[in-house]
Amino acid sequence: MAIEFEKQDKTAVFLNPFTNFERAEAKCQLRRDPLTGRTGRLAHFVGFSPPAADFAGIIEKSRENCPFCPENVFSMTPQFDPDQIPEGRLEYGESVLFPNLLPYDAHSALAVLCRSHFKTLSEFSAKIIEDAVINCRNYLDRVIADKKTTYGLVTWNYMPAAGSSQVHPHFQVYATQTPGNFLGQMIDASRDYRQSHNRTYWEDYLAAEIKNQQRLIHQGQQSIWLTDFVSLSPLTDVIGIFPGKQTLFDLDRAAVEESAALINAVLDWLGQQGVYSLNLAWLPAAAGMQDHWLQVRISPRLYLAPNVWCTDTPSLVSQYQESFMIRAPEEVAGEIKSFVQHPSP
Repeated sequence: MAIEFEKQDKTAVFLNPFTNFERAEAKCQLRRDPLTGRTGRLAHFVGFSPPAADFAGIIEKSRENCPFCPENVFSMTPQFDPDQIPEGRLEYGESVLFPNLLPYDAHSALAVLCRSHFKTLSEFSAKIIEDAVINCRNYLDRVIADKKTTYGLVTWNYMPAAGSSQVHPHFQVYATQTPGNFLGQMIDASRDYRQSHNRTYWEDYLAAEIKNQQRLIHQGQQSIWLTDFVSLSPLTDVIGIFPGKQTLFDLDRAAVEESAALINAVLDWLGQQGVYSLNLAWLPAAAGMQDHWLQVRISPRLYLAPNVWCTDTPSLVSQYQESFMIRAPEEVAGEIKSFVQHPSP
């Protein structure tokens, strides 16, 4: 079954004040996601690069009495009910996991990634990411009673532009029977695709992306990495897809190690571009839902104009639920390849 990557080129005409009001044209593009049909707009900001933002004051101020720093984490964070997790908290490597004081669901936790209060995106390591993912998976394994009806979700909001209220790096992890609108729509559309075509959408999708090569970044032993045709982030999302896998529990140690190395390589590239903030989410099915394949999505976040703290979430996104991109996914994929193919340890 052919996957269609629909796009419509648009041209806006105006009189440009910077060229004595001569007639000028600007190109933009409307794209449609091949699975769900959601649309996004590619608007070319000529010569755009992430503007610098000065977080030095915020970082230092937030370090004071930070509950996630090593000297405070065991005295200023809650413990689990002993009937649920007798140890009170879970530890793996540098990661420490404990209940969320502001829970998203009945089983909701936070996992501190590392001892350092702040790291640039280029300063993380694959080991830090791997240990935190394993710690989250261990927690989900303890609290999910029925893996066929429950989704184990792991997310990361890093720095204020991504909606984080704490600078210190930490994951959110929760078990829920409600996967959220975005993931739920993907799962429903994947199920509809199989019923209509008697094939798995993600198999056809990856075959199409590998054939056209435009957004393909890397083919690993356990996963395939590419930029999204219709990204949620203005700077383009990077997606890692795990063929035939539905949940984090389906990943063996080699797959977790590979995913951590690839995530770290993408973070390194983002950091070297001047990006300082991101959202990351693991997007699983529930156990046995073979229509949907597990994936991890990395969405760079930034302030478009830090001098006035202009966010990257205008009404087009928040009210119309339509993403906009200021860099083409095809362009970004080409730039990331060298970082992903030679990931740092």
